[in-house]
Amino acid sequence: MPGFRSLACAALLILAPAIGHAETVTLQAEKATAGTDPHTSARIVDVELKPESRKALADFTRNRVGKRIQLRSNGVLLSSATLQSPLEGDSFRITAGEHGFAGKSAEEIARGIMSGGGLTVDDEGTASSDWGTRATKRAPATTPGS
Repeated sequence: MPGFRSLACAALLILAPAIGHAETVTLQAEKATAGTDPHTSARIVDVELKPESRKALADFTRNRVGKRIQLRSNGVLLSSATLQSPLEGDSFRITAGEHGFAGKSAEEIARGIMSGGGLTVDDEGTASSDWGTRATKRAPATTPGS
């Protein structure tokens, strides 16, 4: 049994960093608008975040500069990028890749973002089937007029 204990301890040591750092943040959009980039003709979705989500995104990205993150809507991977700086603005643009938005139109993505599906941002390499090891944070909900 000592060999099994050593193996189990080694597995925990290997998994511990991933368990401690893998996190997902759910973001809510004030507005999501489909369009076409006038310079490249690529399909785009312009997203304006609610104030609580702006803070949640800035907090999430602040300690991840130089690391890869993923942006998803309703389970569809929209973007995966290495952070060059924290994302602290109130809006951003998602540009479709070579094959679009995983078979969905920019209009479908914008509608999905606004229909309550929202957006999630997480550490690259995590997925919704990550064995329940990922912590999920939600930006606080607001009521109209607040």
